[in-house]
Amino acid sequence: MNFNKIFGIAIIALVLMVASVFPASAHGDEHMAIDEVIEHAEELVEMSATIHDQTMLIADDEDLDDDLRAAGESIHLSSHDIEHIGAAIKEHAEELEALSADPEANEAEIKIALEEINEHADEALELVESKEADIQKMVSDAPELHQQYAADIKDSVTEVGAIADHIKTHAAEVEEDLGLAEAVVLEGDAGTYVTAMEELANEMLELSHSIHDETEYIADDEALDQQWRDYGEEVHLSSHDVEQAATAILEDIDELKPLAAEPAANEAAVKAKITEINDHAQGIIDELMSHDEAVHAILDLEEPYLTHATATHDTVHKVEYEAKQLQKKGEKLEAALYPEAAPEPVAAEPSAVSTETEGNSVPGFGFPIAIAGILGAICLFRRK
Repeated sequence: MNFNKIFGIAIIALVLMVASVFPASAHGDEHMAIDEVIEHAEELVEMSATIHDQTMLIADDEDLDDDLRAAGESIHLSSHDIEHIGAAIKEHAEELEALSADPEANEAEIKIALEEINEHADEALELVESKEADIQKMVSDAPELHQQYAADIKDSVTEVGAIADHIKTHAAEVEEDLGLAEAVVLEGDAGTYVTAMEELANEMLELSHSIHDETEYIADDEALDQQWRDYGEEVHLSSHDVEQAATAILEDIDELKPLAAEPAANEAAVKAKITEINDHAQGIIDELMSHDEAVHAILDLEEPYLTHATATHDTVHKVEYEAKQLQKKGEKLEAALYPEAAPEPVAAEPSAVSTETEGNSVPGFGFPIAIAGILGAICLFRRK
């Protein structure tokens, strides 16, 4: 009797434990993605403070050229916008965290919060793009004593763009995990090619992180000569461009799917989107090819750096290959959606030799006539 009671209590405890675990795991993924958004939003605020302080070293130096100082001041002022963007994203993400407890009841509010997060992330990306000329001005015109300041500012602003891309990626994950993303499934060859393109873009995104991490071992090691560290840093920075391009491709593919579901009605938009994807892929190829010397130079390093250099080299070339494959899939997708009319067969013009033959012989009787001629010649020879 006591054993039965103990066994019953154990079963009840087990059931309660399982019941408590499943609700938590059912909504675990979206909470992880929301936490990532919050973490990246905080990083934006931190980067804004870094950019604020870095740019003061150029903007406030009265010994520098006025145009150079103006470029520094322009980026300095943008640091305040980056701070506000990060704070706003964090606020919406925390709101999203509360709303996700009941996604069905809060679907409309969740979509609004996600839209706000994406809009702020886009604002950060546009801000980074708008400062390219100012960054180039500082990098090219800063005197030797200020070159490091200019390089640090460039790295920080580039990092802001990468963080904004991460936020958009995690926001999409939240939408998908909550079951709010409208899935568009393409069938046939078109579906096959779109899926392949998406897989390639995701692979390139992951590989960009590998390049980023492997090159850090070289770029950040103060025991190495500066020349080697510069090579590592050069390739390291290119990983951000690859990451942003791969993220843009994934966004383009998401936009392409509903358009390609009705290809006849959206032909111009579909072809424009495929061209945009192709351009991003080409941008990845061009970016990595421009650093080919650095990618191969670091292969002259000795261990333990050679392991990271080799991994970087192999990964860079793999990304280049996959970018080309993605372009080919895009071409095949367009051909599948808009097959060209088969050209009408063109009759071959008869050659001079065949015309002459046809004019002097009877079709089909050439071989029997030749045999008869040979037999006749034999008979005449025997009679003689």
